[in-house]
Amino acid sequence: MTEWETDGDDTSEPGVINRDTLVERLAVVRHASARAADTYVGHPVRGFVQRTFGGHLVAQSILAATETVEYSDRVVNSLHCSFLRIGTHERPLEYTVSRIRDGRSFSVRETAVRQDGRELARLSITFCTTAAHGTPSSSSVPLDVPAPDTLEPLHRRRALGLPADGIKLPAREHWWTASRPVDIRYVDGTDDRTFWFRTAPAEGAPQNVHRAMLAFASDRSLLPVISHARGDLETAHLMRTASVDHALWFHADVTAGEWFLYVQDSPFHTARSGLARGSILARDGELVATVMQQGLIVDDRPARNSRS
Repeated sequence: MTEWETDGDDTSEPGVINRDTLVERLAVVRHASARAADTYVGHPVRGFVQRTFGGHLVAQSILAATETVEYSDRVVNSLHCSFLRIGTHERPLEYTVSRIRDGRSFSVRETAVRQDGRELARLSITFCTTAAHGTPSSSSVPLDVPAPDTLEPLHRRRALGLPADGIKLPAREHWWTASRPVDIRYVDGTDDRTFWFRTAPAEGAPQNVHRAMLAFASDRSLLPVISHARGDLETAHLMRTASVDHALWFHADVTAGEWFLYVQDSPFHTARSGLARGSILARDGELVATVMQQGLIVDDRPARNSRS
């Protein structure tokens, strides 16, 4: 097989291989000429023709907000994001951070994401000290699922014709070169929609970088759980999807490069939309994050002519 068959995904530009690490892709730098003091610039993924991924905006917003928190012991604790408009892969992204409050234990920031003057998203992000967060009262739970290294990666699932998983634009063999570089190992036969995932490592990076990378991955293939609940997962990868908002709470430190289990369900859904809920657990069963997302997942393809 050629590198064009093993790298990227179905949004990759022919002849362009993105070899930047996820840390490099998510990096933001201070905007030297912006009117607002706390303004940073990031870039969409190079070499991919698709709308800007919501998880990319969320992760870069965390990193921009982190730059304005002057307390080194505070880590991102929660975020609430409203997606307002679709962005393009062709233009830089601007992140303007407002310093809402710095208390004794918590810092609150609001981030506006713009591209060519159009506001794409707005986030409220909270940081706190470890002492303020406290120690979890519940212990880890045993995970009754196969280990990730015993499960097929996405490109092999397609080749083997395994059951539908609802994942759009799966990565090819070299998953770290895809537009959304997340290695996913789907677990078949569970009541809830379940899969293992990992990003590339971020050795030596601060905890807020690791949390930003988990936030990036938390937006990967969450809405299809609505189809799972409706019973139409087999066609979910063909449906039109749009995230309305995304909320995330961290419960523990995380390490990029390690495997996490994503357990998803949908407590409310209609034929066009629904609420997706996810629990992210470490390999030892510790709950490290909780995710909620509202979105549309609609099969609005023209109906087939039933006449023979």
